[in-house]
Amino acid sequence: MSIDSAAASTPVPTTLGEEILLLSLDDTTGEARLPLRTPYAIAAAALLERALSGAGDAVDGAEGAGGSGEGALPDDIGKWLHEHRTAEYEAALRGVLDKGLIRKEKRRILLVFRTTRYPEADGTVESALRGRLAEVVLEGAEPDPRTAALISLLHHGELQTLAFPDADSEDSPARRRMAEIADRHWADPALRRMAETAAATAAALTAAAMVTTVVVITAVT
Repeated sequence: MSIDSAAASTPVPTTLGEEILLLSLDDTTGEARLPLRTPYAIAAAALLERALSGAGDAVDGAEGAGGSGEGALPDDIGKWLHEHRTAEYEAALRGVLDKGLIRKEKRRILLVFRTTRYPEADGTVESALRGRLAEVVLEGAEPDPRTAALISLLHHGELQTLAFPDADSEDSPARRRMAEIADRHWADPALRRMAETAAATAAALTAAAMVTTVVVITAVT
């Protein structure tokens, strides 16, 4: 195999947050799906990513030092997610842009309003990601730690439909399998607790944001 061929066949490394972002963006239109929930889940992914890489002490405001899952949790995880959700979302966006997986398109609506969308530029990474998730969730394969972490974030963040559109009901086989993986498939109990805490907090903050949005819209109308 030539050097060029080897480079072409080497998967582009992506973070958990980048993977959630890729799943959330419509490939054709570049529009974000579940835009209120996704930034919180990506922020939660950033915490878990650092724990998985053993860099828990690099998290701002973390409890204690060391690379354990619990040590990587900030003192106030809800506050950390709320304050970092935009920055972590933008970091994931820059990451997939720099890797050439999406492209940036600026448009005008009605010749007045400007909007930016991010349609797919290279679908190989997302296709491989969806294939890996399908093997675990639909075919029953055992997940590796990173895949289990991603599934846990999607499950606790109520983002199951980003990966499996038919996982929108409680009796969905895909939804049940994701819940099982989130509950049981963790080699490190500390990382499991961290994923549950971070993602569940993200889901709670998202729900609060959605309620606030409804209240504001109601007041305006």
